[in-house]
Amino acid sequence: MINTEGMIAQTAAKIYGDLCSREVPHESEAGKYPQGLWDALTENGLPLAWVSEQNGGFGADYDEVFGAIWASAQAASPVPFAETLIANWLLDQANLPPADGSASFAILGGPNGGLPTADIPFGAHVDQIVMFDEALGEIALFDNLEAARIDVDSLSPDGATRFVFSGHRAVSSGKTGLSQRGVEALILTVRAVQMAAAMEAALNLSIAYVSEREQFGRPLSKFQAIQQQLAVAASECAAATMAATQAASSIAQHRDDPEKAWHEAVVAKVQIGHSVEAVTVPFHQVHGAMGYTQEYDLHHYTRRLWAWRDALGNEHRWSALLGAELAATAPANVWKGVTTGEWVAS
Repeated sequence: MINTEGMIAQTAAKIYGDLCSREVPHESEAGKYPQGLWDALTENGLPLAWVSEQNGGFGADYDEVFGAIWASAQAASPVPFAETLIANWLLDQANLPPADGSASFAILGGPNGGLPTADIPFGAHVDQIVMFDEALGEIALFDNLEAARIDVDSLSPDGATRFVFSGHRAVSSGKTGLSQRGVEALILTVRAVQMAAAMEAALNLSIAYVSEREQFGRPLSKFQAIQQQLAVAASECAAATMAATQAASSIAQHRDDPEKAWHEAVVAKVQIGHSVEAVTVPFHQVHGAMGYTQEYDLHHYTRRLWAWRDALGNEHRWSALLGAELAATAPANVWKGVTTGEWVAS
């Protein structure tokens, strides 16, 4: 299970409990950004958790920070906490100071476009963007973003913004030894934790609804068809949580060389991507028409799940990459690769 008992996770959970009520995601979509929530997170230093002490952070254990990310997703938080964590982590890998405010990230040559244009999560709300370029071995920081922004449609309630980087100069850059796989491992793991947390929150919302709602004189939860749907969804949620936990544990173990956690991160991406379809359909079905209304909370989780599923490419892309690697693996090492994640090419 994701560690939600550490000090960082508990601090985040308290902030979200106090400042991210169910009204906050609704208000954010209506155009009222929850600045107070973001200010509370920054005042407690949480976006700097993965930044080394020498660069102004506190080099926290990865496990604890994943607990804070879990709390964020369970609250359907409409602020770029995870994105800023990743951006600051990237800057720290190049020995650059953390972003001044909120930030998001882009990977040159990524599956969703890359430069000179890229779709950036929370692009309408962040102050800076951090870009990783493996070919140059560099990480660069961009600001003054207004002129480069183009709004695009997004499944996520948090939106996405397309940025045109052509002619836009970085304000700072630095060399890094990170590989693209190392960067992918962290991003995929963060998204896996977010998705598993959102699934659990949506499951709890669905269970509460069918326990309270009555039809034909008895609660919906007493109908066998409803029980079956939620039992299947619960098993998928459990599988997603286990996959996310394994990926988080692996990258925490390999924090100095995150590329070694790539396989576990990809497996989590694939497993949870498949689970999204298996859970979001019954969640909406058991709610009936209520589950499709703007006023109800369910869509704040399911729309994020659909958007996170597509981030960096969906599970089909990553299944193909993993399958190609398996096909290139020496036959004697296949079982070891499947069971331990230690894959050796032939």
